[in-house]
Parts: sequence; structure tokens; C-alpha cells
Amino acid sequence: MQLLIDLVMLGGTARTRDLLQLGHSKYALAVAVRDGDLIRIRQGHYSVGRQDELGLSAYRIGGHLAGMSALIAHGVWVPRRVHPLEIAVPPHSRALRMPSDARRRLEPGAAIVHWDAERILRSAPFAESVAAALRRVAARLSAGELFAAFESALAKRLLSRSEAESLRALFARTVDPRFEQAGRLSGSGAESLLHFWLLGIGVGLIQQLSIPGVGDVDFVLGRWQIAEVDGAGYHSGPAEFERDRRRHAVASALGYRTLRFSARMVEEEFELVEAAILAALARGDHLSA
Repeated sequence: MQLLIDLVMLGGTARTRDLLQLGHSKYALAVAVRDGDLIRIRQGHYSVGRQDELGLSAYRIGGHLAGMSALIAHGVWVPRRVHPLEIAVPPHSRALRMPSDARRRLEPGAAIVHWDAERILRSAPFAESVAAALRRVAARLSAGELFAAFESALAKRLLSRSEAESLRALFARTVDPRFEQAGRLSGSGAESLLHFWLLGIGVGLIQQLSIPGVGDVDFVLGRWQIAEVDGAGYHSGPAEFERDRRRHAVASALGYRTLRFSARMVEEEFELVEAAILAALARGDHLSA
């Protein structure tokens, strides 16, 4: 369908007048909306029917995603808590609409609005850059949470080299010197949170060490203490369960001690994670086999 092709070429959203100039009729637009191929986001604005709803909500209001909402749209790790819809609009914007209904004026509390956008970004994911979003949320996150979001952006290669180094220098200077050691090796936000804490306890640390017969482990503290973080879907079947137990046995035979934590524990019960690691270090588990 040429209408959909043209809309995609325009970035996934377009104004009615742009589509009419390409030779499409108002009737064709109405039929495409009726069939679900197009979405009428707000008066005079259309989108292909498979766009992300978060971005469309910002578009309906009259802006684009910013801050935490932008990080979510880009797939960057964010803390597990409720984050209100957050958008940016140009300073002189008016007639902002509700995120779920472009016919209604924006009500107080329906979204966090920043009045500092130079222009509205009209192509998916309808969001400010990851670098801009990280700068915007820096004061609202704990140092560890910001570190985890930064490492997530690095791991997903969502920052240019200049953006990454600029943010690294900024956050190391204004938030915590540990940002100098942020990297791409953490496999999850929870792993990054643990990485940030481990960098501050003054123990030798190797991340993603490959041990013969065991494979890659998340962290090795000192010489002999392994620490790993598992997501909820870590074991997908009996074969994986057996392979995991074999890893533990081989690691033990080689002299390593292993501490395992779930991502939920790291994110919601960090006091327990901290106590377990500090107890192991106090025993000297990291120093001798």
C-alpha cells in the first residue's frame, strides 16, 4: 500500500497536508484509519498503526518523549518503579492534549512537561536522544541507578563515542568518580548496580572473567570469590539447570567460592546482598582457595 510506504518514508508519522501533497486523498486516509493501517494521533496528524504507544502518547500531547520516558522508549534500563509520562515541548507550545485522547486538553498531572525542546521529534521512537535523557534524569536517580542506566546505554551502543566520553566525564565529576570505570560488560541493570557497589569497597575486581570449565562469570572478587546475578528467566529447562550445577561443581573443584543473587534481590533487597558479600570478604573467602 503506497500510503503506508510513504508514511514510513516520512518517519512513521506525518501531517495531513504532507500526505495530500504526495497524492493521497482524505478518503484514502479515512479508509486506512478504519482498517487499522493508520492511527489518527491528533487533528491533522497520522501514524502507521504499529508505532509504540508510549511515543504516540507524547505525540498526541504535542511533544516528544523526554527523561525517563525517553530512556524506556530507547530500551535503556530504568529502576523498577512507576515513572509518569514525561515529554518535552517547545517553549511557546499551546493546546496540549491528553496522552490517550487528542480531543481533550491536557489535564494537570497527566504528564511531566518540559518546555525546552528546540523542535518536536516526529519520527519513532518520538524521543530525545539517550544522552539528553541521561542528563535530564541525573539529579533524580541515585548514583548507582544512574550508573546502571549509563552502562545499559553503553552496552546497547546507544551513545556515540563523544557522547559517552562527555557523559562519563560529567558524571565522574558531578556524581561519583566510579563513572570513570563504567563499561559495556554488565549484562543487566542489576549487574550494573552490583558493579557500582563493588567498585567502592576496595577489593580487587574482575568482571566477566572466563574460567576454564566454568565459562564466563559476572565478577571475581580478589582471587577466589565469584559473585553472579541471575535474571528471572535464567533457567529455561532441566538441561540448563544441570549445566548450571556442573559449573558450580567445577568452580568449587578449582578452588572458587560462589555467591549467587537474583536480579530482584539486587534491586529490592540490596542490604542482604551487601551483608553476604561483606561476610565472605571478612572470612577471607576471596584470598585463599
